[in-house]
Amino acid sequence: MEAIDCSTILTATTAAALKTAGIVAIGRYLGYETQGWSKSLTPDELKIIQAAGLVVFLIWESNPTTAGYFSYSKGVSDAKSALEEATFLGAPKSTAIYFTVDFDAQASDMASIIEYFRGAREGLNSQYLVGAYGSYNVLQALRASSYAPDKYFQTYAWSSGMILSGNDIYQYQNDVILQEISVDHDLIQYNSGCWPEMGGDEMKLDTLVLYYGDADLQIAADLALHFSCPIIQAAYATTDLLASATTKYQVGGSSAPAGVTLLAGADRFDTMKAVLKEMGK
Repeated sequence: MEAIDCSTILTATTAAALKTAGIVAIGRYLGYETQGWSKSLTPDELKIIQAAGLVVFLIWESNPTTAGYFSYSKGVSDAKSALEEATFLGAPKSTAIYFTVDFDAQASDMASIIEYFRGAREGLNSQYLVGAYGSYNVLQALRASSYAPDKYFQTYAWSSGMILSGNDIYQYQNDVILQEISVDHDLIQYNSGCWPEMGGDEMKLDTLVLYYGDADLQIAADLALHFSCPIIQAAYATTDLLASATTKYQVGGSSAPAGVTLLAGADRFDTMKAVLKEMGK
């Protein structure tokens, strides 16, 4: 299912437009009560989002962009602030709070990151689920540690095309303008720690669009908009993701996985013609 995360405070108009565009979940940042951050979710915005029929997933992010940020004590303090924020908003205890690792962490950085998440678990004190956002290598290291998070939110960035099996959320595109706001595009599973939680056991999609390379992205995005469905680069489409979709298209390339309709031609103009034909234009 299609989701976004963003740092923009949503209005009733934008929330309704996102819902119409096929978005089911919105990732928003904590920090309004304890930090006064302008990017943060407010009680009024929360009401607007949920009134539009959307669910929320909660993110805590201060400035986790270097290895020096991460330590056990920082994990504790961040989690205590996030706990206060979630309690202030009235989030149920089944909700996840996703703590972020927002840089290309190397093997030498993993020990301090793991310690941070040990602190985060202690700071939340079993009041909320511990979620982790980061690259494939970060999430893999955390999963293998003694302080494995409860929920996983992977970004394609810094992941070299690898996708963690069992992701709860997968961020597949950054800095896209949707309904006049800048968003990151995500795919979200059921039972991912949202508020309210989405039930069910696995993700089901009517349609999924793959694109082969950057030259194919724009026309593939038009096709995805036509079907109001998710779009993802073909290299990142896992077997499980493909199995979740009833109808699948790949825009560009010389071949496509089994069960995926290939829309391509000798050049990008022929590819565009094939896509437009599929759209009935």
